[in-house]
Amino acid sequence: MTPIEAVSVCVGYGDILRLVAHHNRPLLDRWVVVTAPGDSTTRQVCRECSIECLVTDEAKRDGPFSKGRLIDRGLAMLGGRGWLLHVDADTALPCDTHQVLEEAYLDESCIYGCDRLNVIGEDAWARTSAGGLWSRNNPWLCNLAKPETSVGGRVANTGLGYTPIGFFQLWHGSASVWRESHTRRYPRYDGTAAHTDVAHSLQWDVRKRIHLPSMVVYHFETESAPMGANWNGRKSRPANLGVAIPQFSGRNSEVGY
Repeated sequence: MTPIEAVSVCVGYGDILRLVAHHNRPLLDRWVVVTAPGDSTTRQVCRECSIECLVTDEAKRDGPFSKGRLIDRGLAMLGGRGWLLHVDADTALPCDTHQVLEEAYLDESCIYGCDRLNVIGEDAWARTSAGGLWSRNNPWLCNLAKPETSVGGRVANTGLGYTPIGFFQLWHGSASVWRESHTRRYPRYDGTAAHTDVAHSLQWDVRKRIHLPSMVVYHFETESAPMGANWNGRKSRPANLGVAIPQFSGRNSEVGY
């Protein structure tokens, strides 16, 4: 499979990034995490895990949390010669990601989404991850009824159809990069973490917005929270995990403002 370059926004989520980074980092050819100057936890996790860190003070430029603008900044760092992935900082990719995507015969003109399994609380996460984070726990079944998880909803607005949302959006650089410039840019002006991910997917025709039934990702939450609780910035309680961070080979990289 061609390379996967990823971008994540992590402002106030460094504790959870610390949990998912060692799952995601080996699966990504390049990973840019965008954060704010004062988020020392996120910056430290990036150093420990050899993740490129883009530090910018634009998080509140258009409102309380300009997530779309930060995603757009991160994407501008990427070459776009392979697959581009926007993945949330609280989302862990399954260890069979590459196998699942290779078997999906992806169309470079499409944008792809998948299901997510919500895992709430540190104890539930410890038990779930101990069994391995897989899309398929055996060769024939993508099981969405795993203990201590719940399946997140799919966005399918009336009149618009299925829309991959921000926890996992995968598209090919050839669909958004032309002559080294990102021409299909991530919407930037909402000022919160709401809507921009939907607006991004709507840049593809409904026939080009594809759900991957064989792919699941794992979304960790420290506590149950209503929809939108963190759209204006992190409000949920910090994680208390005490997770040791594996060290990865590679060059640490941080760029500023």
